[in-house]
Amino acid sequence: MKENEILVGVCGAHMEGLPLNWQLTALDATLVQKTRTQKGYRLFVLENRDPIRPGMIYDSSSDTQIELEVWSMPVENFGKFMKQIASPLGIGTVYLEDGNGIYGFLCEADFLKDAKEISDLKSWRNYIA
Repeated sequence: MKENEILVGVCGAHMEGLPLNWQLTALDATLVQKTRTQKGYRLFVLENRDPIRPGMIYDSSSDTQIELEVWSMPVENFGKFMKQIASPLGIGTVYLEDGNGIYGFLCEADFLKDAKEISDLKSWRNYIA
């Protein structure tokens, strides 16, 4: 990674070919890697969003790994990207299976109390298929 770039992990509607991917590509982001989180992540469906999308949380009691994509974006565009992210999603540190931490989407846990959990599918693409 170059000094003037930032890595962003996405696990849902921002993935390549999905409805919100344009928010990355419009800001000159490029796909770097397809990988998985380390164990401990859980995935839920946020059905009251348009388009529907997942909410991911870290839960140390979980053995699940979630598929995600890592995108590289110019640092100067990261603030523009952040302005497009609405509650209950936010950006935090997501740990990859190789142990590296990158910026990625995480969900406020309180919004997932009644949400459908899809962690067993291990990816958003498996759910929408």
